[in-house]
Amino acid sequence: MFTPLIIIGVIAGVGLAIAGLFRPFVGLLLLVVIHFMQPGELIPSLAPFRPELVYGVLLAVSFVLRRASSPHRPLFSNRIFLGAILVLGAAVLSIPFAVWRGGALSTTIMMAKLIAILFFLSELTDTNDRLRKVLWILVGMQAWFAVSALLAFREGEFVRAQNLDRASGLSSVVGGPNELAGLIMGLMPFLIALILSSRSLLIRLVLLACGGIGVAAMVLTGSRASMLALVAMAIYYALRSRNKLLSLVGVALLFCTIWLIMPKDYQERYVTVKQYAEGGELDDSNRARLQIWRAGWRMFLDHPILGVGAGQFRVAYGTVYSGRAHGPWANPHNLFLQVVCEMGVIGLLAFAYFLSQIIKRIRSILKLRGKQEFKLNYDVAVACSAMLLAVLGVSVVGHTLYRPYFYLLGGLVAANRFVADQVEKSEVGSAPGERVRASRQDESLLAPETVLVNGKT
Repeated sequence: MFTPLIIIGVIAGVGLAIAGLFRPFVGLLLLVVIHFMQPGELIPSLAPFRPELVYGVLLAVSFVLRRASSPHRPLFSNRIFLGAILVLGAAVLSIPFAVWRGGALSTTIMMAKLIAILFFLSELTDTNDRLRKVLWILVGMQAWFAVSALLAFREGEFVRAQNLDRASGLSSVVGGPNELAGLIMGLMPFLIALILSSRSLLIRLVLLACGGIGVAAMVLTGSRASMLALVAMAIYYALRSRNKLLSLVGVALLFCTIWLIMPKDYQERYVTVKQYAEGGELDDSNRARLQIWRAGWRMFLDHPILGVGAGQFRVAYGTVYSGRAHGPWANPHNLFLQVVCEMGVIGLLAFAYFLSQIIKRIRSILKLRGKQEFKLNYDVAVACSAMLLAVLGVSVVGHTLYRPYFYLLGGLVAANRFVADQVEKSEVGSAPGERVRASRQDESLLAPETVLVNGKT
């Protein structure tokens, strides 16, 4: 029944892919969609063609040709990208010393794909108009994750874990309940940024509906960490608002409403967080985490410089550190433990530099509060800071290094900083009282581009 739709979708996708090679920004948007949707998993006949890898390489070639024929920034002037390259370098160095070299190589390639998306986002998103389009793509992906997960849940496709039916996503990017909830939660601030920067009531209502669907899908995942992060994110937005008390009351009413309409089984799972805080007995999941963390500390002490290899915590735990001859290949369930155990102190220093550059540039945009010409840039910076806060919270009990969070965040922060710089230069070069547009016309990306700076091109 869906074959004609699939054929139409493939034809449309191929057409956009070809157009994207001549207009790399279009190619970037398509690459983001391909990464999240994983068409090779949804349509198995496409898997041998490796759509993401092949298109990423073609887009890179197109970008290099464009860069060679037009003015461009120095490659490593983008300190966020430099930080990401340092993290990738630590992963590469860990390969020869990994407990499973092939697995470490595969993980490093996966990280390189995410850093490529970061790079393209930061280089090709050079106007506010393009920045807004990226936000719409991310919100569209969030809506697709949520709707597809809810439909699958209704059809009985879910994960049965901890005596609960837990919603999960269709692609490997959101293959588990925690991954699905985490990504919906991580993309929520960009939906809020669009609501705040949109003037159309209809668009705002559509975005609010998308947000409601996203929260519904999150509830059905049973992911306690992501729900706590969502609450923290909402409180953060309330504290940044002008009417803090009223906003906090609104947040409280919103989550009370969500709680009241939540099915009882899910209420019981989320209320365990309160029980743990009061000293209640841990469930099997949390007892296992504590055991894994203790083993992770021993793992770091045995491999302090370069770790056990990128992505190889599971292998090392199952074969050496679980205390069994054939133990489970368990994940670290903590970002700090993941970084330091898999890539050692060198990887930890590289990742700390990467995060510090993201934080530094977010703070620089937040200082522009109240300046109307930077309204979108400020809203995006608040969204990025909210996402960072929430993701770091989830990372206390989650292994998030190879998920898209930090790389999407890094690309958007770098792009937002560059766009704000261009707006500022345009303002400086404009006549007094003249309203200067924040974005250039979306011209062909193969042609040399000109930027107005101090009245000169």
